[in-house]
Amino acid sequence: MPGSTYQTERSHEAPFAVQFSVFMPNRVGQFRELLDEMAEKPVRLVGVSVVDSSDWAVVRMVFTDADLARAILKKAGHSFTESEVLLVVLDAEDTLRQVCSYLLRGEINVHFAFSLTLRCQGSSVMAFHVDDTVLAREILLRHGLTLLGWEDLASPEEQ
Repeated sequence: MPGSTYQTERSHEAPFAVQFSVFMPNRVGQFRELLDEMAEKPVRLVGVSVVDSSDWAVVRMVFTDADLARAILKKAGHSFTESEVLLVVLDAEDTLRQVCSYLLRGEINVHFAFSLTLRCQGSSVMAFHVDDTVLAREILLRHGLTLLGWEDLASPEEQ
C-alpha cells in the first residue's frame, strides 16, 4: 500500500523495488521472446536495460509485480538474479547530477542506473543499484527526493 512502511530484520524500510537481471544468449530474437512471455500476463515492464557481450546479454528489468514476474521467469526457465533498486523521482529541480553528488558525499557507489518508462506526476523516474541501499535511501530522503517503492509501480501517477 502506498505510504506504508515495511520493516525487515536488517531494519531496511521501503521504498525499494526488485530488479531482475535475466541472462540469455545474445542471439537474434531472444529479447523479443522474453517480452512476448511477459506480454500476455497481468504484469507490466516499467524499466529495462540491456547489456550485451559477444555471447551473452544481461537484461535488467523492473516490473509492476515482482512476484508475478519471478514466477513467469522461473516457469519459462530463464536464469536470473534479483537485486534491490532505489526508484528516484527526478522533478524539475532534481537532476541526475545532484543525485549522484548526494550519493558521492555519502561514499555510495552506483553500480548501474537506468530510466524507467513510467513517470510520477509528470517527472522522470530512475532506478539505481548501489552498494549500500539503506544508506543511499536515507541520504536521498534527507535531501528531499521522492523515492517510489514496489507498491507504487502499479499507479505512479497517483503518488
